[in-house]
Amino acid sequence: MAGLGSVVNWEDDNLASQIKAFMNTNTGQTLHIMTDAAGSVTRHDAGKYGLTLLNSYINVGEKCLPETYFHPAELYLAMRQGVKVSTAQASVYERHQFYESVLSRYEKVLYLCVGSVFTGNYQVALQWKKEHDPQDRLRVIDTGAASGRLGTIVLSSTRYLAQTNDPEKTYEFAQKAVKSCEEYVFLDKLQYLAAGGRLSKTSAFFGDMLKMKPVISPQPEGAKKVGVVRNQEEQVKMALEKLGATLKKDSRALIMLEYSDNQDWVEGTLKPILTERYPLAEILLQPISLTSGAHFGPGTWAVAFLPEE
Repeated sequence: MAGLGSVVNWEDDNLASQIKAFMNTNTGQTLHIMTDAAGSVTRHDAGKYGLTLLNSYINVGEKCLPETYFHPAELYLAMRQGVKVSTAQASVYERHQFYESVLSRYEKVLYLCVGSVFTGNYQVALQWKKEHDPQDRLRVIDTGAASGRLGTIVLSSTRYLAQTNDPEKTYEFAQKAVKSCEEYVFLDKLQYLAAGGRLSKTSAFFGDMLKMKPVISPQPEGAKKVGVVRNQEEQVKMALEKLGATLKKDSRALIMLEYSDNQDWVEGTLKPILTERYPLAEILLQPISLTSGAHFGPGTWAVAFLPEE
């Protein structure tokens, strides 16, 4: 291959495991769910649950790839080294191809879309639906969410569908999950938000100089700052307070812990604390979606959760 040109990226896959996963897919479901990869849902998750993922793109220096094809370690190392990083939406044509593809394979599709305040995906889907879906086979929900909040909504809705195989009840469940799911993102530094134009460079400079670590929550109206802490210990304390305000200790909630380039700490230190605090809850460990990570920066972690009801 290298003799024919420059190899930009390569991976190897185990075809036997892919075939096994495909054979275990529930082909009797009356509804198919698709979502944006911005929701901290991986290609592995998509294969496991039978989801369709719509990628945005990550630009790192001269390299551009769909976000689920970039290795997180490569992205965060480049950011620490000061390499210019940006994100871009897929072309309208590519998004249209995804809609046509899923509707050619499934009778009904539910698109749990990343919040319209973050991308134009919701508007593009609605316009396409207006022109090409007279039978109302594609239903689109503007979740107002991104990263772990979107991922938690998607995974819980997918599981609910697997249990009920009821499109209408799943649609109602997803709408309720949108209203009750919460997420808190704990940033390490402000400079990456400034680099992406989400914050003035002056504010980022003084914030980092004063060792300020902001806490934000993705909302339908945009990323909302909900607090400022000074160190990792205070981050953990605030996370526990936010969880405690909504969840009881015997809650069977779904909790998603997200990491950037700090998986060892999140898995080895933070997850055991939550496991002890909420022994009946299901705690998932997921990488932060790279379109979010490209703005949040290395050292970021987050927690999203959905109450058991």
